[in-house]
Amino acid sequence: MRNLKAEQAALLMQIVSDHYPNQQILHITDCGTDLHDYLFKMTKERGFEYDLRHTVDTPPPITGGDGHPAFRVEPLDLRRRAYNKHARLYEYVFVTLDEESLAESLEEMLKKIFRLMKNSGVLVFLLKKRGPLEGKIDKLLEDGYFVAVNHIDIFDDFDVVNARKMHGWGAYSVGF
Repeated sequence: MRNLKAEQAALLMQIVSDHYPNQQILHITDCGTDLHDYLFKMTKERGFEYDLRHTVDTPPPITGGDGHPAFRVEPLDLRRRAYNKHARLYEYVFVTLDEESLAESLEEMLKKIFRLMKNSGVLVFLLKKRGPLEGKIDKLLEDGYFVAVNHIDIFDDFDVVNARKMHGWGAYSVGF
């Protein structure tokens, strides 16, 4: 597991607005980084809901993992038909997956993520710099009806790519 620098991770946490109470955050991860620790701490401090879905056999260790009543951790099979087995919609979705496996199924994954996000929700990818998705991610997000795609250069080894889900933009919004 790769440890992120605390000051850089703190900058990333600023993406999440603290103006609204009880926000829902989903994190899909293969536990390649310790971003889950930072998200856990931030959601606990702000009183937000945090759903951690891991694609590995054992759940990631959470530093100070007790005392957060709105924290759920479950395994996730990326091939399953839908990622959300509850009627919950998320304001923020963070994705930290291995890019080689992500590149194979990203279009299908974006369709599933689109359906579980609130309108104007924010999708955030943490991608390796100079990785296989570097030149393709913007087009894939736009084709998946995510808008306002931005790259944020705050990490030494990672590119932060974020985009917004907009209501009524294309086929994904009508439930295909």
